[in-house]
Amino acid sequence: MKGGILGKVLLLAGLLLIALGAALYQLPPSQPSSEPSPRGGVSVEGRVLVYVNEELKASAPMNSFLRGATPLLALGLFPTSGFRYAHINFYNENPSTWGVYLDAGTWNIQYHYGGAASGDSVWGMHQQITPLVFVLDGTGAKWAEIALSTTPSFASNATGVLVTVTGSVAPSITEAKEVAKLRFIRPLGLYSTTTWPAEAAFRLTEDVIDPPVTVNPGDTLTVAYQFYFKSDQVFTENWARAFFAWLYNVPAAKIEVTATDGTTTYVDPYASSNTAPANNAPVNSYIVVGNGSATFSRTAYKVVSEVARAEPSVQVYGGGIALSYSFIFERDTTVTELAVYVKLRNGKEVMVFYYVLPQPVQAKAYVPFSVTFRLNLPWENRV
Repeated sequence: MKGGILGKVLLLAGLLLIALGAALYQLPPSQPSSEPSPRGGVSVEGRVLVYVNEELKASAPMNSFLRGATPLLALGLFPTSGFRYAHINFYNENPSTWGVYLDAGTWNIQYHYGGAASGDSVWGMHQQITPLVFVLDGTGAKWAEIALSTTPSFASNATGVLVTVTGSVAPSITEAKEVAKLRFIRPLGLYSTTTWPAEAAFRLTEDVIDPPVTVNPGDTLTVAYQFYFKSDQVFTENWARAFFAWLYNVPAAKIEVTATDGTTTYVDPYASSNTAPANNAPVNSYIVVGNGSATFSRTAYKVVSEVARAEPSVQVYGGGIALSYSFIFERDTTVTELAVYVKLRNGKEVMVFYYVLPQPVQAKAYVPFSVTFRLNLPWENRV
């Protein structure tokens, strides 16, 4: 493979968020693609749906992930020996459901990868808490908090992978309230010399419901976030499960994944103390090149035949994350498959991205063979 289009394999992967109600979103039927590259089959779309008493009341476009989401995701799932910390700018909320140490407001804190103590890592939580959805009215006043269930739903077919998380609340209100805005709040560890355990409440997403939905006394309000990763290849079931654990970052978000040796292991955010790391979170990542006779599958857990691997260069740019590396082979090498592996603290490796080339490609000796995996979120530059 030399220069130009053939000299660089570029995989574009869009992250989509769809929020529905308690019912499982139905994946669209598989459609044959006229283009072999995932570039033609990747899109970014999303909805936010709000239910009152199990009746659909609103369907709105997903607004955005906020400024801190991409460095948090990159550091959480794609650390390398050269990428182990980053300064993350985020808004810290003040939940009533569980306490925090930081004051409400904008913070810029240096956080570390999953091998660091949970008090300064993007991974690790001691308290048995859950992520929250803040419900706000048209004036911006919060009037309810929804604790999200720690039991996710996963679905996949040839068009993509879907992760669904839901939460319901019967708010204690004496008059009608409006659902005008929803915020997803992710727990995050924090060192504290005066209080332990200490948490931050990271504002991860914010969505506007227009027109607002009315909730009356005695009603039940349900929100479900569905994260839809749409591509004919790239996203494995392992990715969906690892993403769920990262999204929640609480002890009950421990989730099983299939390691490259075929055994079951777990991504486990639990930390025994703020001076200990999360039980089992990513501590390294690799781009892997293979030459096996392969067929893409959502349940694939390793390349068929590995010929090379390298830690990627990880770049965070606005709402995007790019993992890239240029391989130099000493002899002509056939390439049929590409992947991203993450290595967990227990030493197990997990394949989260996988792509089988439409046709084998000859990477020429001493000619750079560049591979880039790119993940883009719907994003706004604000906290």
